[in-house]
Amino acid sequence: MKAISLKYSLMILLAGTFSLSSCESSSDLSSGILARMVTSDNEGTTTINSDDLKSVTTGTDEITAEQIEWLKFMREEEKLAHDLYLALSTDYTTPVFTNIARAEQNHTSAVLTVLTAYGIEDPASSESGVFTNPDLQALYNTLLAQGKVTLIDALKVGALVEETDILDVADVYAGTPGDDLKTLAEALMLGSRNHLRAFNRVLKANGIVYVPVALEQTDFDAIINSSWEKGTGLCMLTGKGTGGQYLCGTGTCINPGGRGFRGGRKS
Repeated sequence: MKAISLKYSLMILLAGTFSLSSCESSSDLSSGILARMVTSDNEGTTTINSDDLKSVTTGTDEITAEQIEWLKFMREEEKLAHDLYLALSTDYTTPVFTNIARAEQNHTSAVLTVLTAYGIEDPASSESGVFTNPDLQALYNTLLAQGKVTLIDALKVGALVEETDILDVADVYAGTPGDDLKTLAEALMLGSRNHLRAFNRVLKANGIVYVPVALEQTDFDAIINSSWEKGTGLCMLTGKGTGGQYLCGTGTCINPGGRGFRGGRKS
């Protein structure tokens, strides 16, 4: 959830194109490493195997300044989700907060694995609710306050974080990431899809029809109307021009597009 996009999403909560298309073929990476790297329980809580991630993270691929910033942002973004859900779990007994908080701890550790491999300084504070990035700090404070109003508000905050995270993870595809960054991005995105399904399910159980804030309705529906993902991979969309990587879900691929990811968000 890049700060600017989440701020906009939060404004909506408080008061181009992002498309889905069929997967045409899977890369060797998707059918091998990633299939065993990601696991999900029956509640959709998704974890990443750090040892498997290390196996594709040599730290020797060419990495750009933008990709470094993406990694640093994702490290704190995943921490924000963890700290936020853990804090909300003290107010509400609904298991979704504690369950997904554990998964987010795993996700932020996965990002650290890649940061460490490249010798990039870790921006994350060891203190809960404290962030180096001032925008993320402000967002955490605002989201926490909103989530403490009622259980429904807290669940909506969780759904907002996850749907926006789906878009922001895809920012790495603005460049030409190596297999390690692509693998990390897909694993994180799979987790966010499952976690979005989890929050939506609890909202539905409480009689609330959640309306997506960051995702288009059709893309949101495609996610929540599909089953928990136990593992997925990278999908190459062939014969469509650039041949760029597509992020693959259960029978669908989320196309980050070639016109800038921010253009794919609601305006």
